Amino acid sequence: MDEGGRPAMDEGQIAEFEKFYDGWFAKVYNYARHRTGSAAAADEIVSDVFTRVLEGWNRFDPAAGERGAWAFGIARNVVADRYRSWRRRAWEGLRALFDKPEPGPGPEEAAVRAEESRRLLRALSGLDDRARDIVCLRHHADMSNGAIAALLGITEGNVAVILFRSIRRLQVLLREGSCSHGR
Repeated sequence: MDEGGRPAMDEGQIAEFEKFYDGWFAKVYNYARHRTGSAAAADEIVSDVFTRVLEGWNRFDPAAGERGAWAFGIARNVVADRYRSWRRRAWEGLRALFDKPEPGPGPEEAAVRAEESRRLLRALSGLDDRARDIVCLRHHADMSNGAIAALLGITEGNVAVILFRSIRRLQVLLREGSCSHGR
């Protein structure tokens, strides 16, 4: 038993968790980064998500679905919790304005990438919450339409329609350079 009174993980389970972590870390990070617009917030969210995944590893029921979808359910909840917390502390949202661009091969490329990222984040803010969530799950977390549908409790066809309309909306917003909210 661990200090929380839960059965300790055996070496096979630890290896399985490590493999899962290696395979899903970047997907969860990309999702969190694009949902929050902040590398620092994404770091905190990923840490929280994988802590919860590790704590619940022995309780996960494979018959309930894929472990990756389960982890993204946790990620969505953590992001939602953060947004509620940030709303209570409005100044915290300003932190995203001061994020430094990710280092790249050179300062010019880093500046171009940072500007592209800012443009995409502005365009994403022009989508409603559900559409933004679905786009991020599909394109930044690399989840299938079926996995997204199962996670959100909607049909796969509905996911496809929302994605199609959202991508068209993003194309318009990126062309216009607009960051208007909603549709």
